[in-house]
Amino acid sequence: MQIRFSHIQFTELNYKVATFDKEVTHELDTSLVIGNMFSDDKRDFAIVFDFTLQNNSEKFKLELKAIAHFSTQSDIDEDFKNSAFVNINAPAIAFPYVRTFISNLTLNSGYDPIVLPAFNFLQLAEEKEKLTSK
Repeated sequence: MQIRFSHIQFTELNYKVATFDKEVTHELDTSLVIGNMFSDDKRDFAIVFDFTLQNNSEKFKLELKAIAHFSTQSDIDEDFKNSAFVNINAPAIAFPYVRTFISNLTLNSGYDPIVLPAFNFLQLAEEKEKLTSK
């Protein structure tokens, strides 16, 4: 099956900084939830990133939702919906766009840029599987 990454959209953004300290972006707690959506035409799907970054003093908080769109040349079946591509590879393909957006947003806002670490999407998928199988 041929799969193509189409584009990414940032659909929600909540950005609040309550200090002039440009180092406020250091030592942040990170929450990442990844989901997926499948279209009715059976040849498109999307990966949804729901991100929250904040520091302990609550002087910095960034929440965003991004949707990465993919298309296929064949109809998507249940096996594909549960495949490693949808749950591991597609998020790994789209994640650098989210990472760059966050880094550029903080840098262009006058704060030290946030450079997100690499995420282990295999581990995230395994953790998600454990939660849904309970």
